[in-house]
Amino acid sequence: MAQPQVLDPELPSKLVHQFPKPTWIENIAVRSNGDILVTLLTSPELYHISPSTKEAILVHKFDKFLALTGIIEVKEDVFYIGAGNFHLKTFANEQGSYKIYEVDMTGLSNGSNANIKEVAHLTGAGLPNGFELLSREAGTILIADSEVGALWKVNVKNGNVEKVIELDEMKPPPPPAMQMGINGVKVRDGYLYWSNTAKMLFCRIKIDGEGKEAGAVEILETDILIDDFCFDKHGNAWLTQHGLNVLGVVKASGGVVTAAGSIDKLTVAGGTACQFGRTASDADVLYFVTTGGMSAPVNGTEVEGGKVVAIDTAEFHH
Repeated sequence: MAQPQVLDPELPSKLVHQFPKPTWIENIAVRSNGDILVTLLTSPELYHISPSTKEAILVHKFDKFLALTGIIEVKEDVFYIGAGNFHLKTFANEQGSYKIYEVDMTGLSNGSNANIKEVAHLTGAGLPNGFELLSREAGTILIADSEVGALWKVNVKNGNVEKVIELDEMKPPPPPAMQMGINGVKVRDGYLYWSNTAKMLFCRIKIDGEGKEAGAVEILETDILIDDFCFDKHGNAWLTQHGLNVLGVVKASGGVVTAAGSIDKLTVAGGTACQFGRTASDADVLYFVTTGGMSAPVNGTEVEGGKVVAIDTAEFHH
Protein backbone atom coordinates (compact mmCIF):
# COMPACT_ATOMS: atom_id res chain seq x y z
CA MET A 1 0.00 0.00 0.00
CA ALA A 2 1.18 3.50 -0.78
CA GLN A 3 1.35 6.02 2.06
CA PRO A 4 -2.19 7.11 2.94
CA GLN A 5 -3.21 10.63 2.15
CA VAL A 6 -3.72 12.49 5.46
CA LEU A 7 -6.71 14.82 5.65
CA ASP A 8 -5.84 18.30 6.88
CA PRO A 9 -7.79 19.35 8.80
CA GLU A 10 -8.90 15.96 10.05
CA LEU A 11 -12.62 15.21 10.27
CA PRO A 12 -14.22 16.81 13.35
CA SER A 13 -15.04 14.51 16.26
CA LYS A 14 -16.73 14.81 19.62
CA LEU A 15 -16.97 12.59 22.66
CA VAL A 16 -20.26 10.75 23.19
CA HIS A 17 -19.31 8.75 26.28
CA GLN A 18 -16.11 7.68 28.01
CA PHE A 19 -15.85 4.71 30.37
CA PRO A 20 -13.47 4.60 33.35
CA LYS A 21 -9.94 3.31 32.85
CA PRO A 22 -9.29 0.51 31.98
CA THR A 23 -12.18 -0.24 29.60
CA TRP A 24 -11.75 -1.97 26.25
CA ILE A 25 -14.84 -1.46 24.08
CA GLU A 26 -14.87 -4.27 21.53
CA ASN A 27 -17.87 -3.71 19.29
CA ILE A 28 -20.81 -1.44 18.53
CA ALA A 29 -24.31 -1.65 17.12
CA VAL A 30 -26.60 1.31 16.44
CA ARG A 31 -30.31 0.89 17.09
CA SER A 32 -32.87 2.23 14.62
CA ASN A 33 -33.91 4.86 17.21
CA GLY A 34 -30.36 6.26 17.22
CA ASP A 35 -29.20 4.74 20.51
CA ILE A 36 -25.96 2.76 20.70
CA LEU A 37 -25.06 -0.64 22.11
CA VAL A 38 -21.45 -1.51 22.98
CA THR A 39 -19.81 -4.75 24.08
CA LEU A 40 -16.80 -4.76 26.42
CA LEU A 41 -13.76 -7.03 26.39
CA THR A 42 -12.55 -5.93 29.83
CA SER A 43 -15.72 -7.32 31.44
CA PRO A 44 -18.64 -9.36 30.05
CA GLU A 45 -20.93 -6.33 29.88
CA LEU A 46 -23.31 -4.90 27.30
CA TYR A 47 -24.08 -1.17 27.60
CA HIS A 48 -26.73 1.06 26.09
CA ILE A 49 -25.70 4.66 25.35
CA SER A 50 -27.93 7.49 24.24
CA PRO A 51 -26.05 10.07 22.12
CA SER A 52 -28.43 12.76 23.39
CA THR A 53 -27.95 12.16 27.14
CA LYS A 54 -24.45 10.64 26.75
CA GLU A 55 -25.29 8.24 29.59
CA ALA A 56 -24.24 4.58 29.58
CA ILE A 57 -26.67 2.10 31.13
CA LEU A 58 -25.76 -1.54 31.77
CA VAL A 59 -28.11 -3.77 29.75
CA HIS A 60 -26.71 -7.08 31.00
CA LYS A 61 -23.64 -8.63 32.58
CA PHE A 62 -22.92 -12.15 31.29
CA ASP A 63 -21.52 -13.47 34.57
CA LYS A 64 -20.34 -16.88 33.36
CA PHE A 65 -17.84 -15.31 30.95
CA LEU A 66 -14.86 -12.97 30.92
CA ALA A 67 -15.59 -10.93 27.79
CA LEU A 68 -18.03 -10.00 25.03
CA THR A 69 -17.05 -9.79 21.37
CA GLY A 70 -19.25 -9.19 18.31
CA ILE A 71 -22.78 -7.84 18.09
CA ILE A 72 -25.26 -7.78 15.20
CA GLU A 73 -28.93 -6.89 14.75
CA VAL A 74 -31.03 -9.49 12.93
CA LYS A 75 -34.62 -8.29 13.36
CA GLU A 76 -35.59 -4.79 14.48
CA ASP A 77 -34.10 -4.32 17.98
CA VAL A 78 -33.15 -7.99 18.36
CA PHE A 79 -29.37 -8.35 18.65
CA TYR A 80 -26.99 -11.28 18.91
CA ILE A 81 -23.72 -11.11 20.81
CA GLY A 82 -20.74 -13.35 21.44
CA ALA A 83 -19.65 -14.13 25.02
CA GLY A 84 -16.59 -16.16 25.96
CA ASN A 85 -13.36 -16.37 27.89
CA PHE A 86 -10.73 -14.01 26.59
CA HIS A 87 -8.10 -13.10 29.21
CA LEU A 88 -7.13 -9.55 28.32
CA LYS A 89 -4.17 -9.43 30.74
CA THR A 90 -2.42 -12.30 28.97
CA PHE A 91 -4.23 -12.16 25.59
CA ALA A 92 -4.98 -15.87 26.16
CA ASN A 93 -8.18 -17.13 24.61
CA GLU A 94 -10.21 -20.17 25.62
CA GLN A 95 -11.22 -21.99 22.45
CA GLY A 96 -14.70 -23.48 22.53
CA SER A 97 -15.86 -21.23 25.38
CA TYR A 98 -17.99 -18.91 23.23
CA LYS A 99 -21.75 -18.82 23.15
CA ILE A 100 -24.17 -16.67 21.16
CA TYR A 101 -26.92 -14.89 23.06
CA GLU A 102 -30.04 -13.15 21.85
CA VAL A 103 -30.62 -9.71 23.36
CA ASP A 104 -34.20 -8.73 22.63
CA MET A 105 -34.68 -5.01 23.25
CA THR A 106 -38.14 -4.67 21.72
CA GLY A 107 -39.73 -4.33 25.18
CA LEU A 108 -37.26 -1.76 26.51
CA SER A 109 -39.40 1.27 25.73
CA ASN A 110 -41.92 0.35 28.43
CA GLY A 111 -39.25 0.16 31.12
CA SER A 112 -38.73 -3.59 31.12
CA ASN A 113 -35.29 -5.12 30.82
CA ALA A 114 -33.86 -6.70 27.70
CA ASN A 115 -34.80 -10.33 27.26
CA ILE A 116 -31.66 -12.53 27.11
CA LYS A 117 -31.43 -16.13 25.91
CA GLU A 118 -28.68 -18.46 24.74
CA VAL A 119 -29.03 -19.54 21.10
CA ALA A 120 -25.82 -21.39 20.18
CA HIS A 121 -22.54 -22.77 21.53
CA LEU A 122 -19.55 -22.33 19.21
CA THR A 123 -17.73 -25.46 20.35
CA GLY A 124 -15.33 -25.52 17.38
CA ALA A 125 -14.56 -21.81 17.26
CA GLY A 126 -11.38 -20.12 18.44
CA LEU A 127 -12.02 -16.38 18.77
CA PRO A 128 -15.38 -15.25 17.32
CA ASN A 129 -14.74 -11.61 16.51
CA GLY A 130 -16.65 -9.64 13.84
CA PHE A 131 -20.36 -10.45 13.34
CA GLU A 132 -22.40 -9.76 10.21
CA LEU A 133 -25.96 -10.41 9.04
CA LEU A 134 -26.35 -12.92 6.20
CA SER A 135 -30.14 -13.34 6.01
CA ARG A 136 -32.77 -11.62 8.11
CA GLU A 137 -35.43 -14.02 6.83
CA ALA A 138 -33.42 -17.19 7.53
CA GLY A 139 -32.03 -15.79 10.78
CA THR A 140 -28.43 -16.43 9.75
CA ILE A 141 -25.36 -14.51 10.85
CA LEU A 142 -21.70 -14.78 9.83
CA ILE A 143 -18.92 -14.79 12.41
CA ALA A 144 -15.22 -14.11 11.74
CA ASP A 145 -13.03 -16.48 13.75
CA SER A 146 -9.72 -14.64 14.18
CA GLU A 147 -7.87 -17.57 15.73
CA VAL A 148 -8.98 -20.45 13.49
CA GLY A 149 -8.98 -18.17 10.44
CA ALA A 150 -12.42 -19.08 9.18
CA LEU A 151 -15.99 -17.87 8.76
CA TRP A 152 -18.82 -19.52 10.69
CA LYS A 153 -22.52 -19.33 9.93
CA VAL A 154 -24.97 -19.48 12.83
CA ASN A 155 -28.72 -19.90 12.49
CA VAL A 156 -30.11 -17.99 15.46
CA LYS A 157 -33.52 -19.64 15.09
CA ASN A 158 -32.32 -23.24 15.60
CA GLY A 159 -28.76 -22.81 16.92
CA ASN A 160 -27.17 -24.61 13.96
CA VAL A 161 -23.46 -23.77 13.59
CA GLU A 162 -21.51 -24.42 10.37
CA LYS A 163 -18.05 -23.47 9.14
CA VAL A 164 -18.68 -21.98 5.68
CA ILE A 165 -15.37 -20.52 4.45
CA GLU A 166 -11.75 -21.20 5.44
CA LEU A 167 -9.04 -19.53 3.36
CA ASP A 168 -5.33 -18.71 3.65
CA GLU A 169 -6.25 -15.03 3.48
CA MET A 170 -8.36 -15.51 6.65
CA LYS A 171 -5.66 -17.32 8.65
CA PRO A 172 -3.35 -15.62 11.13
CA PRO A 173 0.35 -15.78 10.24
CA PRO A 174 2.38 -18.50 11.98
CA PRO A 175 3.52 -17.83 15.57
CA PRO A 176 5.18 -15.87 17.10
CA ALA A 177 3.13 -13.37 15.06
CA MET A 178 -0.10 -12.10 16.61
CA GLN A 179 -2.76 -14.82 16.23
CA MET A 180 -5.36 -12.46 14.80
CA GLY A 181 -6.44 -13.31 11.27
CA ILE A 182 -9.88 -12.45 9.87
CA ASN A 183 -11.35 -9.79 12.15
CA GLY A 184 -13.94 -7.41 10.69
CA VAL A 185 -16.48 -8.85 8.25
CA LYS A 186 -19.19 -7.23 6.12
CA VAL A 187 -21.49 -8.34 3.31
CA ARG A 188 -22.11 -5.84 0.52
CA ASP A 189 -23.57 -6.38 -2.98
CA GLY A 190 -23.04 -10.16 -2.93
CA TYR A 191 -19.47 -9.94 -1.67
CA LEU A 192 -18.00 -10.83 1.70
CA TYR A 193 -15.38 -8.27 2.75
CA TRP A 194 -12.93 -8.88 5.57
CA SER A 195 -9.86 -7.53 7.29
CA ASN A 196 -6.97 -9.79 8.28
CA THR A 197 -5.31 -7.89 11.11
CA ALA A 198 -1.98 -9.70 11.52
CA LYS A 199 -1.45 -10.35 7.78
CA MET A 200 -2.43 -6.70 7.10
CA LEU A 201 -4.88 -7.50 4.31
CA PHE A 202 -8.24 -6.16 3.15
CA CYS A 203 -10.02 -8.75 0.99
CA ARG A 204 -13.28 -9.76 -0.59
CA ILE A 205 -14.87 -12.82 -2.18
CA LYS A 206 -18.19 -13.37 -3.96
CA ILE A 207 -20.57 -15.46 -1.83
CA ASP A 208 -23.88 -17.18 -2.42
CA GLY A 209 -27.04 -16.92 -0.32
CA GLU A 210 -25.75 -19.63 2.03
CA GLY A 211 -22.57 -17.68 2.79
CA LYS A 212 -20.35 -20.04 0.77
CA GLU A 213 -17.66 -18.96 -1.69
CA ALA A 214 -18.84 -18.26 -5.22
CA GLY A 215 -15.64 -16.84 -6.69
CA ALA A 216 -11.95 -16.21 -6.11
CA VAL A 217 -10.40 -14.11 -3.35
CA GLU A 218 -9.57 -10.52 -4.30
CA ILE A 219 -6.96 -8.77 -2.17
CA LEU A 220 -8.02 -5.11 -2.25
CA GLU A 221 -5.23 -3.67 -0.05
CA THR A 222 -2.00 -5.04 1.44
CA ASP A 223 0.24 -3.69 4.23
CA ILE A 224 -2.79 -2.12 5.89
CA LEU A 225 -3.53 -2.53 9.60
CA ILE A 226 -7.28 -2.92 10.13
CA ASP A 227 -9.17 -4.11 13.17
CA ASP A 228 -12.77 -3.61 12.05
CA PHE A 229 -14.50 -1.52 9.39
CA CYS A 230 -17.87 -0.44 8.01
CA PHE A 231 -19.15 0.89 4.70
CA ASP A 232 -20.86 4.20 3.98
CA LYS A 233 -23.58 4.62 1.36
CA HIS A 234 -20.98 5.52 -1.29
CA GLY A 235 -19.05 2.27 -0.85
CA ASN A 236 -16.11 3.75 1.05
CA ALA A 237 -14.79 1.43 3.77
CA TRP A 238 -14.13 3.23 7.09
CA LEU A 239 -11.40 1.50 9.05
CA THR A 240 -10.59 1.32 12.74
CA GLN A 241 -6.78 1.13 12.59
CA HIS A 242 -6.34 -0.01 16.16
CA GLY A 243 -2.59 0.20 16.85
CA LEU A 244 -2.08 3.21 14.57
CA ASN A 245 -4.64 5.28 16.55
CA VAL A 246 -6.30 6.56 13.38
CA LEU A 247 -9.53 6.35 11.40
CA GLY A 248 -8.71 5.27 7.86
CA VAL A 249 -10.76 5.07 4.67
CA VAL A 250 -10.35 2.78 1.68
CA LYS A 251 -12.08 4.90 -0.91
CA ALA A 252 -14.50 3.29 -3.35
CA SER A 253 -12.74 5.26 -6.11
CA GLY A 254 -9.34 3.94 -4.99
CA GLY A 255 -6.70 5.07 -2.53
CA VAL A 256 -6.39 5.11 1.24
CA VAL A 257 -6.95 8.14 3.46
CA THR A 258 -6.24 8.87 7.12
CA ALA A 259 -9.35 10.83 8.11
CA ALA A 260 -8.85 11.43 11.86
CA GLY A 261 -6.40 10.76 14.68
CA SER A 262 -2.66 10.16 14.66
CA ILE A 263 -0.20 7.72 16.23
CA ASP A 264 0.72 10.16 19.03
CA LYS A 265 -2.80 11.32 19.98
CA LEU A 266 -5.63 9.84 22.04
CA THR A 267 -8.34 11.17 19.64
CA VAL A 268 -9.28 7.69 18.35
CA ALA A 269 -6.57 5.64 20.08
CA GLY A 270 -7.11 1.89 19.92
CA GLY A 271 -10.12 1.91 17.60
CA THR A 272 -11.95 -1.42 17.52
CA ALA A 273 -15.22 -0.92 15.60
CA CYS A 274 -17.45 1.68 13.96
CA GLN A 275 -20.96 2.14 12.62
CA PHE A 276 -22.85 4.98 10.99
CA GLY A 277 -25.86 6.63 12.58
CA ARG A 278 -29.31 5.49 11.46
CA THR A 279 -31.47 8.57 11.95
CA ALA A 280 -31.95 11.53 9.59
CA SER A 281 -29.91 13.76 11.88
CA ASP A 282 -26.85 11.51 12.21
CA ALA A 283 -26.68 9.57 8.92
CA ASP A 284 -23.24 11.11 8.23
CA VAL A 285 -21.99 10.54 11.77
CA LEU A 286 -19.59 7.65 12.27
CA TYR A 287 -19.74 6.25 15.80
CA PHE A 288 -16.28 4.93 16.61
CA VAL A 289 -15.35 2.89 19.71
CA THR A 290 -11.93 2.53 21.33
CA THR A 291 -9.79 0.80 23.94
CA GLY A 292 -8.23 4.10 25.00
CA GLY A 293 -4.88 2.76 23.78
CA MET A 294 -4.78 -0.28 26.10
CA SER A 295 -2.94 -2.62 23.70
CA ALA A 296 -0.42 0.02 22.57
CA PRO A 297 -0.28 3.09 24.87
CA VAL A 298 0.03 6.43 23.08
CA ASN A 299 3.63 7.69 23.26
CA GLY A 300 4.42 4.55 25.25
CA THR A 301 2.55 5.53 28.41
CA GLU A 302 -0.79 7.26 27.74
CA VAL A 303 -3.94 5.19 28.23
CA GLU A 304 -7.49 6.42 28.84
CA GLY A 305 -10.83 4.74 29.35
CA GLY A 306 -12.41 3.35 26.19
CA LYS A 307 -14.85 5.76 24.60
CA VAL A 308 -17.49 6.31 21.96
CA VAL A 309 -16.60 9.13 19.56
CA ALA A 310 -18.93 10.74 17.00
CA ILE A 311 -17.03 11.67 13.82
CA ASP A 312 -18.71 13.98 11.32
CA THR A 313 -18.02 12.62 7.82
CA ALA A 314 -20.31 15.03 5.93
CA GLU A 315 -17.37 16.97 4.47
CA PHE A 316 -15.52 13.87 3.29
CA HIS A 317 -14.92 13.96 -0.47
CA HIS A 318 -15.46 10.65 -2.16
